[in-house]
Amino acid sequence: MAETEKRFAVFLDIDGTLISDSFRIPQENLDAIDAARAKGHKVFINTGRSWGNIPDELRAQFNVDGVIAGSGAMVIADGKTVYKNSYDSETVRKTAEYFFENRDCWCVFEGLKTNYIIANAGYRVRDGRQIELKSIEDLELFLPDEEIQVIAAGPQVPDEFMRMLDDKMSFFVMRTYVDFVIKGCSKANGIAKAIEISGIDRENTIAIGDSSNDLEMLEYAGISVAMGNSQPHVFEMADYVTDTAENSGVAKAIKKFLL
Repeated sequence: MAETEKRFAVFLDIDGTLISDSFRIPQENLDAIDAARAKGHKVFINTGRSWGNIPDELRAQFNVDGVIAGSGAMVIADGKTVYKNSYDSETVRKTAEYFFENRDCWCVFEGLKTNYIIANAGYRVRDGRQIELKSIEDLELFLPDEEIQVIAAGPQVPDEFMRMLDDKMSFFVMRTYVDFVIKGCSKANGIAKAIEISGIDRENTIAIGDSSNDLEMLEYAGISVAMGNSQPHVFEMADYVTDTAENSGVAKAIKKFLL
């Protein structure tokens, strides 16, 4: 158990961790976060979603000390944006050209404001949260006023694409899609930037996640926690396995280590 007289920082993935199959955070998780913060600990969201891909109704439930979005592409700590990165326009264009030509995969460009979709392979565009792209010209209408923080494609991405842009992207294979993260960005680097601002030692960090893009933060954190519903290889990285997202595993982990 953590020495709770010390100040800790907890970093929470969203999908499959803080929430399960809806955008409603379980009340038990919210109560545990509030209790940890009341004791002087810091709690951060650490998600692979870009800032613009975090729904407003989910963001409104956050009562936290900061958000790391886009697998480290954006870091907000103590009310300040301390780091922000985005894809260069040439990389975005090359990616779009590839998926306009290869119709077996859908592609999502996750921006600072919203999402832009190449709706191949039966992808269904959700009104209000996503803008469908039907040509390169459509994309170029938005690029001057948008910052693309994450790109994703699915259900399977050809190896030739990953070879084509492996100097620009890191690839994280999930259950039904692949995340393309800006090279040099990671959830672990996001933690490093957040704790530098917050004045918390690395050994006093707790990371909780369930997927491939959580591995670096689990390895970096002082205490690593895998959700009970994690991908199998995530369990190997963890110091502790908590309950599933559906059963408020985040709350149970926070209670174990901090309350």
